[in-house]
Amino acid sequence: MVKSARWAVPALVLGAIGISFAAPLAKLASVEGDVGWVASAFWRTALSTPLLWCLVAITRSKRPPARQWHAAWLLIPGVLFAFDLLTWHLSFAWTTAASATLLANLGVILVGLIGWRFLREHLDARYAAGALLALGGVAWLLTSEPTEGEHPLRLRGDLLAMATAVFYASYILSIKAARSRARAIDVMAIATTAAAIVLLPAMLLADGQWAPGSPRGWLWLGLLALIPHCIGQGLIVLSLSALPASFAAVTLLLQPVATAMWGWLFLGERLTVSQIIAGSVVLIGIVLARLGSGR
Repeated sequence: MVKSARWAVPALVLGAIGISFAAPLAKLASVEGDVGWVASAFWRTALSTPLLWCLVAITRSKRPPARQWHAAWLLIPGVLFAFDLLTWHLSFAWTTAASATLLANLGVILVGLIGWRFLREHLDARYAAGALLALGGVAWLLTSEPTEGEHPLRLRGDLLAMATAVFYASYILSIKAARSRARAIDVMAIATTAAAIVLLPAMLLADGQWAPGSPRGWLWLGLLALIPHCIGQGLIVLSLSALPASFAAVTLLLQPVATAMWGWLFLGERLTVSQIIAGSVVLIGIVLARLGSGR
C-alpha cells in the first residue's frame, strides 16, 4: 500500500506509462494474430485473472477477511472497466481513433467535478486551468495527425466514445472508493474477473476472430495482459489510496503522449514537431493540475 503521496505520484506515472502500451500491443495482436478488437479486450482481462489471483493467495494476510458486502462492491469497478473497454473498442468501427481517444479523455472533467462535489477534494483555479490545458494538448496531439475520410455513421462512434468517458470517470471514482475498503491486489483481482465475465459474451457476439491464429498473436495478448493491465492498472489502483481522484485522472492523460512515443519507437510512426509541442503542453497541464489539487 502506498504510504504517502510522495510514492503514489511515481506509481501513478509509471501506471500511466504501462497502460500506454495497450493500443500498440492490441494492434500487434490484431495484425499478427487476426484477433478482433473486442476479443483483445476480453483476453486482456482473461489472461490477467489467474496471475492476479495467484498474487492474492501469495500475499494473503492473517487479518480477518473483509465483510461479504465489501467483495460485492468490488465488482462494480470491474463492470465499469469492462464497459469502458467495450465502448472504446467498438467506437473505432465508426469514428477515427483520434476522435475516440479525445472524447474518452473528457472523463477527466467529470472526475474532477465529481471528486470536488462528492468526495470533498479541494480544487482551485490552477486545477481547472491545468485540466483544460492538458485536454487542449491532447486535442492538439491527436488532431495533428492526418485522418481518413469520415464514416457516414461517425456520430454513432462519437457517442460511443463519449459513453467511454462516462465509464472511464466512473471506473476511476469507484476504484478510489474501493481502495478505502480493500488491498490493491484484491481490488484488481475481483474487478478483473468481473470485467472478463462481462466481456466474454460481448466477444462471442462481436465480429472478428475470437482467438489468435498464431503463437505471436498469443505473445502480444500475453504482453497486453501483463504490461498495461497487471502492471499499469495495478500501479494506478495502488496509487489511488493516496492521491485525489481528480489529479489521478489528469495524470492519466500521459497515456496518449506515451502511446505516440511508442508508436514512433516501435511501429515507425514518426513524431512531428507539432506532436512534440502538444505532448509538452499536456505535461505542463498535468503539473499545473497537481499544484491545484488537494493533498
